[in-house]
Amino acid sequence: MSNKDLPKGGRQAGLVLITVVFVVSVLSLLGVAILEMMTAELKKAAYFKESAKAYYLAEAGIHKTLTALKKDPDHRPNGAESLGDGSFEVSVEEISPGRLKVTSQGAAGRAKEKLTVTVEVVAGKEEINLKVISWKQEGKEEL
Repeated sequence: MSNKDLPKGGRQAGLVLITVVFVVSVLSLLGVAILEMMTAELKKAAYFKESAKAYYLAEAGIHKTLTALKKDPDHRPNGAESLGDGSFEVSVEEISPGRLKVTSQGAAGRAKEKLTVTVEVVAGKEEINLKVISWKQEGKEEL
């Protein structure tokens, strides 16, 4: 049976069916692509949130250590400390007499943030003062 043998409506129905299948396929592919993009954006947003938490945990470690150093310049922190759903670990290194390098690494979820602060210890009459020389954020890391 050839196309000439089919009634005119039958040929049009076949063409409409092919067109509908094509349009549905294109829309399905478009839907899958949009879904993939949304999933990637959600993952980025979650990582950004973890990264912000890790940064503030690292900052908390710096502030806690600087407070302890004001009371005792020989203070050296030991081990990681948990805070909320993350943790921070701080190290203190004497880079020259009266000058300390404080490094704090915060971790939350898959994110890690590292802050390094250089301070100068200035002995006052009644208390010890710390003068911040530099404050920098190291590169971001993902666990």
